[in-house]
Amino acid sequence: MRDASQRARAATAVAVLLLLAGCGGFVPGEPTPPETASPGASPADSAANATPDADERLGDVAFPDGFTRSGVDVATARERSVAFLRTEPATGAAVERFRAGAYADYEYEAARDRTRFRLDVHNGYVDVTRSDVYVDDGVRYSRSARNRDVSFEASNGSVATTRYRAADSMWAVASRILTVGEFRAVGVVEADGERLIRYAATGVAVRNATDVRGSLTVDRNGVVREARLAYVRGGESKRFEYAVAPRSVGTEVAPPAWLPAASAELAAEEAADTEAMMKSGADARLSTPRSRFDEAGPRAANR
Repeated sequence: MRDASQRARAATAVAVLLLLAGCGGFVPGEPTPPETASPGASPADSAANATPDADERLGDVAFPDGFTRSGVDVATARERSVAFLRTEPATGAAVERFRAGAYADYEYEAARDRTRFRLDVHNGYVDVTRSDVYVDDGVRYSRSARNRDVSFEASNGSVATTRYRAADSMWAVASRILTVGEFRAVGVVEADGERLIRYAATGVAVRNATDVRGSLTVDRNGVVREARLAYVRGGESKRFEYAVAPRSVGTEVAPPAWLPAASAELAAEEAADTEAMMKSGADARLSTPRSRFDEAGPRAANR
């Protein structure tokens, strides 16, 4: 929906958002950001600030529903994890590396009144597509890019709807890791004062896979906080990473840097549409046939 009233509302919201713009971090448990990820980074590395608790024994660990020492029930993990992504203030990132040059990078930020979801995809050959959606106060702003072509849109949109779709997209990466990977609990770690159960990858359900590495952490509520898996098959490296974390209370999602450009383009389009409508109305009046009453006056019309 892109009528004049919606664009007017969008332009007003843009002005307010620019006044509120601030600095925002993207640190879901401090994973390596997708755009700067090192090709040699090991997904089996511990999350930042996570240290083994040497005094804790797995025999004393209370596993959440769906999680045991020897594995994970994917359906239960999905239910808990997707609910967290859809309802709690959260920050997240996910990475998929299918083959050389082919990738998908996800970034997710969600607060009570604002949310942002970004997805960059490269097919490994020519096409690069980028989608960036930002929702605030009932207005959905989007930036779409394919190779060098960029477009912006503003429409009515809800935070809840955007979070619903973003959560499904993010979880697709974690689901791939849990479905393909085989994991076993190995200990407990602490991150930001919270105790998490840690798993290590023991194999993958892929034929002829080598150099298997991976890890998984889950919190006491059964929410998957981190999942990583890497292996080599047929000479090609595969790498999948997923990390989410609660967002600090009161921390807002910062407006994207492209919002001013979107505002300018949408305002220009609105002005052009208004001018076209006015011209169309004027042309219609000029082309309307005049009646006998108009041509000869009331006396001629009554003869």
